Amino acid sequence: MNTLIDTLFNDIHRISPNKNSRVKELGDVYTSEFELAGFCKKDITIRIADDTVTVTAKNKERQKEFKLYLNGQVSEDHITAELKYGLLKLTLPKRSISEGRQVEIK
Repeated sequence: MNTLIDTLFNDIHRISPNKNSRVKELGDVYTSEFELAGFCKKDITIRIADDTVTVTAKNKERQKEFKLYLNGQVSEDHITAELKYGLLKLTLPKRSISEGRQVEIK
């Protein structure tokens, strides 16, 4: 199952050279964790654009950047983030799947 998740997110470990992030599937959400010890909340920027989440952590001494490719699988408007003890946790709710509807012919 983790292989499927990594495939959906374009194998973030390959994108991130220091491999400090993980993606897990937990029911109706994905979670991703980033080890950002030494960075505080004001040092971290999370940007969502073009179906990609970019996490940038920058202070006077160093800088880290991570990217997650969402591939249309996540509801971007409902992503949340929490920083606790140097660990940034993103909660990425899955996009709801429509059961479809019948179209009336006129």
